[in-house]
Amino acid sequence: MKHDKYWMALEQVKGVGPATMREIHDALRGPGLSIVDLFALSPDEMRAELSLREQAASLVDAARAKLPLVEDEYFRLIDAGIEVVLFFEETYPERLSRLLKNEAPSMLYVYGNRALLRDKGAAVLGEKSVSEKGELVAYLAAQELVRHRIAVVSGFARGADMIAHRAALENGGGTIGVLPYGFSQLKIPDSLKETYSPDSMLLVSPFGFATEYSTFNAFRRNRLACALSKAVYIVESPAEGGIFEAAKSAKTLGVPLYTTEYAEYPETAAGNPVLMRDLGAQAVRGRLVNNALSPNLDRLIADVKFGD
Repeated sequence: MKHDKYWMALEQVKGVGPATMREIHDALRGPGLSIVDLFALSPDEMRAELSLREQAASLVDAARAKLPLVEDEYFRLIDAGIEVVLFFEETYPERLSRLLKNEAPSMLYVYGNRALLRDKGAAVLGEKSVSEKGELVAYLAAQELVRHRIAVVSGFARGADMIAHRAALENGGGTIGVLPYGFSQLKIPDSLKETYSPDSMLLVSPFGFATEYSTFNAFRRNRLACALSKAVYIVESPAEGGIFEAAKSAKTLGVPLYTTEYAEYPETAAGNPVLMRDLGAQAVRGRLVNNALSPNLDRLIADVKFGD
């Protein structure tokens, strides 16, 4: 039986991060106890029976006091059909634990088709103020990925991200939208309303239900999107900012990185040459398909299908 609300209460205590959550889970696994059993123990019993550090035991004590407040949030999640995937569950993406290690979110809040977490995916990311060329590139890239049965991962932001989601849905594919806020802040944009389906899309957030957007959360969102993907395609990036940092995340995580090569770079893609020069991003060039110029993603697709 799942006891999500207890883990939610624990995660919301100041000072509790992924490492503490894993420490507590490992301590419980030895004697075969559950999180509910843990909440019934006093701090002294936790230290004596589970060998928990004094700090960890005091954090559990603080989580116990939070439980009544968390219950309201928990039932709002249930009513909305939002599920919790905990870090030790079989459905939690192994890639996150392997690539992010102790930075991996302790829990994911998800709505939609959870099976997409098991699919091979590629991130398509770009500027909110993407150029007209970039809009077409983002659409055609997502279209090509779903043609090869690759899930499109993106950040659920306006611009290149939303275009990639729409292209995946319009072409019969699956797509994962990674949110930079909790589900209470979610609104399906008009551009997706006609094509959106929870059967073809999974919305994912590492943030609690009421968490609001922040620039820091957007950076965390982008890093999570990279870790969920077997390749990252940056359609357009300025020379600094969130998308450029996402490319850095892909590089440090060892995820194959690609970016568009233009004959003349629009301002919104001023960082693309820097990604190729400094971060080793592979150039994505155009090729003619049915008399139209389309991004050549052959190498990226091979990385997704046959890479680590």
